[in-house]
Amino acid sequence: MPEEKKTKTAKSKAKAKSKARPKAKPKKKAKKEPKEKSRYHFKITVVGPQDPLLERVLAVFDEQVVAIDGIRIGATKLELADSDVGTLFMSPEHAALDILLSLTFKGAKGVIIVLRELDPQIETVYRNEIRNNLGEGIPTRVICLGDDLDEFKRTEIQSVLDDLLREILEVTASDKSKSS
Repeated sequence: MPEEKKTKTAKSKAKAKSKARPKAKPKKKAKKEPKEKSRYHFKITVVGPQDPLLERVLAVFDEQVVAIDGIRIGATKLELADSDVGTLFMSPEHAALDILLSLTFKGAKGVIIVLRELDPQIETVYRNEIRNNLGEGIPTRVICLGDDLDEFKRTEIQSVLDDLLREILEVTASDKSKSS
């Protein structure tokens, strides 16, 4: 009989251990939550030789453009792929002082050059100004407005902005991956 007691004692110890350990519950499948959109805010400088053209382009992006001390300011929000992008536009008037001109460039992630018609000499002047104020590699686009700002041209301007913002997002993403 002593062997039976040992067996029972061993069995009761095993039962006690199994009661002490909670049984693993089957894992529930995780619900896929929609990926949260990335949010960005960029400053874009809009430059060109003719103030009325600059005003017309800014009005395409934002109807409520404000002019303060020779700098026109507007803003817009866009959704690009999986990102919400807020954009601040700054455009210097030609009467603006040099310090205000440099303020419109400071911190800009991209530049739009607005011309009435394609003119490589004037474009070069502005590209040199961009290089002097912002350095190399800043995403830049040129818009030739012509005489009419019809619906087709407005759509083209919006497309140029979308393209510029996509490039800025790519540059921002590659900068983040380099710093990680």
